[in-house]
Amino acid sequence: MNNSSKNIRNLLLPASFFVPFTFYFFLFGAGAYVAYLWLMQHTQIPGTLFSDMFHLLLHIAIWFMVALLAVALLTVGFSLMYFLIEKSNGNIKFFINTSGIAKNEDGNQKQGVHLQVSPMLKPFLGFVKLRLKYDGDNYTEKFALAQRSQRKMISTTLDGDYTWSLPEIKEYHLEKVIIYFEDFFQFFSFAVPIPVTDHFYTPPTKENAKNFAISPRKTEDTETRIEELKRVEGEFINYKNFENNDDVRRIVWKIYAKNKELVVRIPEILDPYASQAYLYVSFYNHFNESYNSTVDIYFLNYFKTITWAIYQKLAEQGFEIKYIPDQHASNASFTDEKKMVEYTISTSDWQTDKDIKSYVNMKDASVVVVTSLADAGQVGELLSSATGSTFFVLIKLSNSLQRSYLVGLLKWLFIQQEKNELEKYKTNWQLSLLRPKITQNEKKLAELFSKYDKTLVI
Repeated sequence: MNNSSKNIRNLLLPASFFVPFTFYFFLFGAGAYVAYLWLMQHTQIPGTLFSDMFHLLLHIAIWFMVALLAVALLTVGFSLMYFLIEKSNGNIKFFINTSGIAKNEDGNQKQGVHLQVSPMLKPFLGFVKLRLKYDGDNYTEKFALAQRSQRKMISTTLDGDYTWSLPEIKEYHLEKVIIYFEDFFQFFSFAVPIPVTDHFYTPPTKENAKNFAISPRKTEDTETRIEELKRVEGEFINYKNFENNDDVRRIVWKIYAKNKELVVRIPEILDPYASQAYLYVSFYNHFNESYNSTVDIYFLNYFKTITWAIYQKLAEQGFEIKYIPDQHASNASFTDEKKMVEYTISTSDWQTDKDIKSYVNMKDASVVVVTSLADAGQVGELLSSATGSTFFVLIKLSNSLQRSYLVGLLKWLFIQQEKNELEKYKTNWQLSLLRPKITQNEKKLAELFSKYDKTLVI
C-alpha cells in the first residue's frame, strides 16, 4: 500500500465511524423496498374489495414500520442529547483500568480492560458501544462491555469489562474513546468522541523455564545477611597466575603440560553476603534490515516470554536478581522490583545501538541471555573470555514456531486452514528472505554453545 492510498484510508476510516446508520439499516431498507415492489406486482384486479383491503393493509404495515423506526430514533436521540449536554458542561468522567489478566491465545495477547463512563443514560432497550483509538491511527473494533450488575433500575454509569486482543507485548497509549448510542434494532448509531490520555502494557505470559544453577558474582550489601551461605569463586571455577605465596598443591598441572603456564585454582568462599546475581538480557539485532512482522512481533513476544520465565526461575533459587537492561526504559516507577523488571522486559524492543560486547560486563555477570539475532563473533568472544562463573543462555527464535517448514508449506498450499495471527506469522517466516540468514546464525551460535559447559540452548 503506497503512501497516497494509505493517507486516503486513514481519512476515510475514521470518518466512517461517525455514519449514523448501520449496515442493518441499509439491509432492512433494501429488503423492505424489494418486498414492496414484489407485493405491488401481485395485486389483484383493481377496483375490487380484495385490492382495496390489500392496499390498506400494506399502508398500515408501512406506517407501523415508520413508527417503530421513529420510536427507535427518539430513544437514541434522548440519550444522545443528555450525554451531549453533560459533555458541554464538563461533567463527563471516563475511567479506564488496564490491570487485568493477560493470556496468550492464537498468538495474541488478551488484555483485560475495565471501563467506566458517567453520567450517561443507556437508550431504552438499546445499546451503548465503544471504540478505542491507540498508538496513533490504530482503532479497535466496536465492542459492547460485559456490564457488571446494577442494583438501580435506571443507572447513569456505564461500568463493564472488555477483553482486548492485542498483537504485541509492549506499552500501548490510549488517545481517544468513541461512544456509540444504538437503538434496540441497531439501525441507528450515533458516535461521540472523548479524548483520553492513558497508557498500559501487556505483560509476558507465564511459561516454565528449564532449571540451571547459577553463582552470584557481586555483593553490594554487606549489612543484610542471607540464611544460606552462597558459593562464590570456587574450585574448578576461576584460575589465576601462580605467585610466590600460593599453595603449590593448587597448581593445575594439566594446563602447565599444555601451555607451560603455572596457574592455580582459586579456593571457593562461603560468603554470607554474596546473594546478588546479575542478569544480562541482550535485545541486540545484528540483522539490521527491513521490517518483518514475524521477527519484530512474534519472535520478540516469544523472547520476552522466555526471558520473563528465566527471571522468575532464577528468583526461585534465593538470589537477589539484578536485571540489567540494554536500552533506556520510560520513567515509570514501581514499588515492587519484580513489577519493574516485568515492565522493562515488556517495553523493550530489538535495538541496534548497543551490541553484546559493549553491553555485558563479564566481571559481575551471572547469566547472559542472547538470541538468534546476536552477532556470533561477539558471542564467541564472550564465551572464550568467561571464567566459568557465568551461565550463557541461547534462545533460538525459530523454535517458537515448532513445526516442519516443508510440511507447513504443503499444508498451506493444499489444505484450507482457519485464518489466525499465528498462521500469518508462520507463512510470513517461510517466505522471508531473513529466514536462511537467521537460521544459519542459529547453527553457528548452537555450535559455539556446545563447546562450553555452562550453557543452555532453548
